[in-house]
Amino acid sequence: MARDARNRDTQMDNATARADQPAGNDKASMRGTAASTAPVVLSVEDVWIEYKTPFGWIQAVRGATMEIRQGEAVALIGESGSGKSTLGFGILRMLPRNARITQGRIMYTYADGRQVDLLKISDKEFRAFRWSECAMTFQAAQSSLNPVMRVKDTFHETAKAHGWKDDKAIREKSLDLFRKVQLDPDRVYNAYPHELSGGMRQRVSIALCLLLDPQLIILDEPTTALDIITQRAIIDVIRTLRDELDFTMIFVSHDLSLAAELADRVSTMYAGQIVEYGHVRDVFYDPKHPYSVGLLNAVPPIQGEEFTPLTAIPGSTPNLAAIPDGCPFHPRCPYATDVCTKVNPPLIDVGGRHLAACHHHDKVSLDQTVWERMDVAETTA
Repeated sequence: MARDARNRDTQMDNATARADQPAGNDKASMRGTAASTAPVVLSVEDVWIEYKTPFGWIQAVRGATMEIRQGEAVALIGESGSGKSTLGFGILRMLPRNARITQGRIMYTYADGRQVDLLKISDKEFRAFRWSECAMTFQAAQSSLNPVMRVKDTFHETAKAHGWKDDKAIREKSLDLFRKVQLDPDRVYNAYPHELSGGMRQRVSIALCLLLDPQLIILDEPTTALDIITQRAIIDVIRTLRDELDFTMIFVSHDLSLAAELADRVSTMYAGQIVEYGHVRDVFYDPKHPYSVGLLNAVPPIQGEEFTPLTAIPGSTPNLAAIPDGCPFHPRCPYATDVCTKVNPPLIDVGGRHLAACHHHDKVSLDQTVWERMDVAETTA
């Protein structure tokens, strides 16, 4: 047990080591403290999103609630199908035709203090809002760029759709952004997407996100399908841009190490619900929801005295068309009791802007043996 504890400490230190380090200047090192008192830029309040399927309407996001303050980076983490990307698309009103937002508010605060409910403004107003106030980098960079348009045409078209008329100014801004994301400006500006590598296309997408100086950007799996060297380059680019431009950021990721590197706060999603939300150090060192613990226990350590066995979360994510009663995680949870099968716990404050939706949050720990005993019991059964 002592050896397991040492290895677990090493693993957590690895995951959060870069998050604990100042980013290289006073502004970056003070960001975490300043963000805690900064004004709220985006407030997601009890948002429900449904998809129409052959089996009827299924709830992909169920009562999502969180707030993001100016200058913060918030990571949405969870397994595939947990609703992370759907929530991002819902914020930007880019859901597919078979989806709808049935309930809730998404309040956005402009730099001048004005507030709007993004679900109530007109389509015309939202077209002006999208990209100038909030922009998104999509998961598949190779699909998000028009294959028959040169990169320069995509940038010019985006800028002109928002009122820019000076071609020279658009070109200069585009080239400057390419330099910021560590690309050869002249080569990339005149290229077609197929002439660029996956990492280059991803950085072009990030540059396009920043073209109109939005206050909030959403990054959907920014390092997916990239090799580890390119992932490292993308992470460095995002960190540098954030230090320089001081934007607010939401990013969706399966990668907990990416969350540790870039996030100030982490929001864990499961079966369409936000089940835990808090500072990255709180969620990683002192999680209050068993699902967050399960995700952490499944991360392999990158160093340590010896190999640490990984503990998989038993079972699989629920069918959204038949979500179990009570807490949706209870069939996979080692802490589940009778109340968990009947009552879905609300998201409550467990201390210091750390929220968790668990009846037994006071018992949750990083102890792997709890999960190992559950595995043995299930195998025996």
